[in-house]
This record gives sequence, C-alpha cells and structure tokens, in this order.
Amino acid sequence: MTELERPAATPREELPGLGYRSYFMLIMVLVSACVVAERYILFVLVEPIRRDLHLSDFQIGLVKDFILAIVYVLAVIPLAHWSDRWSRKRIVAFAALTWTVSVAICAFAKGFWVMLIGRAGIGLGEGAFTPPSQAWIADLFPPKQRGTALSIFLLGASLGTFAGPALGGWAAHEYGWRNALLLASIPGLILAPIVWFTLRDVRAGLADGNTATQLERKPFREVARELLAIRTFPLLVVAAALNTLMTMGLISWAPAFIERTHGMPARDAGIQMGSALFIGSLIGHLLGGPLADLLGRRNVRWYLWVPMVSGAIAMMVGWLILTGPATRVFPLFGLQLLIGGLGAAPLMAVVTGLAPVSSRATAVAILMVVINVIGLGGGPVLVGWLSDVLHPAYGEASLGIAMRWSLLAGIPSTILAYLASRSYKADSEAAQARLAAESAPTPGH
Repeated sequence: MTELERPAATPREELPGLGYRSYFMLIMVLVSACVVAERYILFVLVEPIRRDLHLSDFQIGLVKDFILAIVYVLAVIPLAHWSDRWSRKRIVAFAALTWTVSVAICAFAKGFWVMLIGRAGIGLGEGAFTPPSQAWIADLFPPKQRGTALSIFLLGASLGTFAGPALGGWAAHEYGWRNALLLASIPGLILAPIVWFTLRDVRAGLADGNTATQLERKPFREVARELLAIRTFPLLVVAAALNTLMTMGLISWAPAFIERTHGMPARDAGIQMGSALFIGSLIGHLLGGPLADLLGRRNVRWYLWVPMVSGAIAMMVGWLILTGPATRVFPLFGLQLLIGGLGAAPLMAVVTGLAPVSSRATAVAILMVVINVIGLGGGPVLVGWLSDVLHPAYGEASLGIAMRWSLLAGIPSTILAYLASRSYKADSEAAQARLAAESAPTPGH
C-alpha cells in the first residue's frame, strides 16, 4: 500500500470551523463565477465575432464550445487523478491563472485558429478546476449538509451566467468585443493568489469521518473499473450528459436565436437574457441542494428523483421558448434555468458520495468528461451543424428548428435517471460500508 502524495494530515486533524468553511465557500463561489463567465461571455459576442472574423455557424460552434470539450476530455481525468494525490489548492490556483491568460489570447485573435487556441486554454483551466473543487467541498462538508454546500457553490455558476452575457453584451457595445474579453480576464488575476495563499488542503473524506492517514494509491484503470462497477454511476453520468446536451443546445445559441428570430440586438438580448438566467439559476441552485437534503432524509432516492423530474419539466419549457412569441422568451428562459438547476447540486452530491474518498475528484472528472463530450461540446455543435444544413430551406429560421431537435435528448435522460434511482439506495449503503472499512485501524497501526 502506497501513501497518496498529498499534503500531510495529522491523525488528529479536525474539521475546520464554520467561519473558515464559510470563507472557503465564498472564494470557491467567486472562482466558479469567474470561469463560468469566461465560457458564457462568448455566447453574447457570437454575432460581432462572426462578422469580424468571417466565421460560419459551424466554426462558431467549434470555437464557442466544442474545443473546450475536447481539451476537457484530454486533460480533466489526468488532472483530477493528480488532485486526488496532490494539493487541490494549488491545482485550483493554477486553473484560475490558466483561463485568465487564455481569455486574453481570445481578445487579440485575428482569425479562427487563434480564437480556437484561446478557447482551448479556457477549457484546460475549467477542466483543472471542476473535479478538485467539488471533491474539496465534499471533504469539508458532511453528507447531510453536502447538497446544501454544493448548492451554495453553484451560486458561482449563476453569477457567472449573469455576468458573462450581461456585462459582456454591455462592454461589447461600449468598447467592442475585444475589450470586453480583456476586462473579463481581470478577476482571475485577483483570485488565483487568494486561493494559493489563504485556503488549505484537508484529508480526503475528513467530513465523512475518515481517520485513515494512508490511503491506497490505485492506477486510473483500477479506479475507473471500481467506479463503473457502481451500478448507479454510469446510468447517472449518461443521463446528466444528455440533459446537458438539451440545455446547452438551447442556451448557447439563445442570443443568436433571439437576434435572428425576434430582431433584438445582442446588447439588449444579453442584458435581458443574462438577468433571466441569473435569477432562474440562482433560485434553482439555491433550492436544489436543500430540497434534496430534506427529502433525502425520508428516502435517499430523492437525490436522483429531483434531477429526473426537473429535467423532464425543463424540456417542456424549452419547447415553449422556441415556439412562442418574443414577449415570453426571457421569462421562460429564467423558468427553464430555475427548474433545470434544481438537479445540479443533488447530482454532485450523489457522485461524490458514491465514489471512494480517495478517488472523488476522478469520479467527478469522469462525469464531466462525458458531459463535455455529449452535452457542452456536442450540443452546441450539433445545433450549429443542423442550422447550416437546414439554412438553404428555412433561412434564418433554421436555427430555431435545430434547437427544437436538441430538446429531444431530454427523453432518454429522464429514463436513465429513473433507472439510476432504482439502484441508488443499495449503492449508497455499500459506499458507507466501504468508508467504514477504510477507516478501520489495521494491524500494526
């Protein structure tokens, strides 16, 4: 048995107090907001970038989302596996610096390829941040509080969802899209040193009661086999990816859809859409974790039923957005994000709870790889490709038609989430038994 190469933890290490954990959550919310804003800001800059750089919808799809997904796939699992053995703090700080430099590269792009490289760097930073951050939170908050803690963490995504389109649209109108991207690079320069100098690592599984200071170091293949053998895990991963395909196929093209279909300029669309998405996702993320924690005390399967029901309803709301008049587009976008956002924190709680404490970040990474390939990358590119194919026959209306097709991914997503809920109770009990066995003292210790 080999010790994990992480900062040393004393056998008497105790869970940090509420004051530190509150400060920790504040910083993590801000860092999360920063990276989400970097992703979403380009959504509202699609039309000016497309005109200035002479890009097709397919190229925009590649730059905006697909390249992030490819880099994520290549980098996130090695980085997550590393963070299960090294310092989560240092990896998160490096991640913030990486996406900060990358968004500045996008600001100076003169053509497709430089923009693609810059967006690839953002994907690298995001991939390095997501798994260790969620595993870090799981190490600091007990299972009964974990859904609520992850809901608070998701406030960063809500803030970034608002700041990206709203401030990006305003800055692009006042100063041009290049200066808008330069302004967006500033927060990361501030947050990276704050993470490095003020946060600290803790023992893996500390909040779960893990007392073992030495955990077995397993190769990735063995870790992956162990995770995929948990019956709930692969079903939930694919369900989440399909739900993300549906959501991102809708949201990532929303400003362009509003401009082409309803004639609203990017500046006005960005502010109104950013506000609707912010309010909707804020409420959804805030309620989802506490709701699952509350209902989960009665039946642990609610941690999966909440995402299942919210995803199905979000699909129906998306159809109303794409087929209705302009007056209800923004309120429905807010409602769609509210309902869909209810499932995010319970999903994270399930994944981090089922995984062994020594491979939590790796479990999150596998989840995020599949989500990025199928959802974040595949959804927007699929919509862009379908729009280009349908454009000769339907003109500017082709984008809305392509977006409606992407909503159908919500059907198999709901089915898979239900199947995952059937095995979750047994898998959760097995995870608790495994943790107890890992924490038990061994002969000679």
